[in-house]
Amino acid sequence: MPTISFTDPAGAVTNFSDWDKGWVLQPGAKGLDMPVFQFSQDESPGIDGYAIRQVRATGKEIALPIAFWADDSRAAYLSRRRTLIRSLNPKRGLGTLTVTQSDGTARTISACYSAGLEGDESRDAAGARWCTGVLTFACPSPFWLGATLTTEWRTEVSSTFFPLLPLAVGNSQVLGAATVDNDGDDDAHPVWTITGPATAVSLTNLTTGEVLVLTHTLTLGDTVVLDTRERQQTALKNGATNLWGALSDSSAMWALQPGINDLSLTVTGSTSATRVRMSYQPRYLAA
Repeated sequence: MPTISFTDPAGAVTNFSDWDKGWVLQPGAKGLDMPVFQFSQDESPGIDGYAIRQVRATGKEIALPIAFWADDSRAAYLSRRRTLIRSLNPKRGLGTLTVTQSDGTARTISACYSAGLEGDESRDAAGARWCTGVLTFACPSPFWLGATLTTEWRTEVSSTFFPLLPLAVGNSQVLGAATVDNDGDDDAHPVWTITGPATAVSLTNLTTGEVLVLTHTLTLGDTVVLDTRERQQTALKNGATNLWGALSDSSAMWALQPGINDLSLTVTGSTSATRVRMSYQPRYLAA
């Protein structure tokens, strides 16, 4: 059985599967797999059925039946309960639920507490030093996230990225053609970090036909972050300057589709110090 933990916005971790510390995840967890889907559909007069125009996954709800206790005293139990309540306060912001399998692999989902600790002192739900309950978490995103995957490309000493005879240093790859295998169940949205010098950057997903082009002069040490994640899309230079206007009109904050993605990465005005790094988290429909 996997272990499940909650990390609050301040970084405090509660492991609901830690028997030695007085926590147990009971049978009956719900919402760990596929989300609910909604369909936009069109109907036509005289034609049976309907056509599906769009499919979207909705946010989800996860229910975790737990029990916790303190062996030493009522005071210790109350302290643990109050600490949990403080950690679950949804007004502090989103926390993270983590499901870890027996092989050590883990998937996470952003979540905040919505119900379950209102207080039930009935005989079968609580005692002087223990209680049980079903914690319900609201998850705005329907997707579980895998570990962050990062690839870095660099250049030869020339004005463009060298497409042949690549220079490989450590785990890095050289810019030019690249293939990325997204093993997630849905699109993954990369975060690009470009370190100058450079005068223009063109990032193309040949598989989907989309391109992201930035035209802006970067000097040695300048860094631009192009964040393509949904609801977080930004183009920032050195963490402060908005470069959204430097993106071409045809640019798309494209995603990596599930499976193989063939990429073409081009930078002009580059030197051996130029770097392009791509980071993304695969998105899964189940924990």
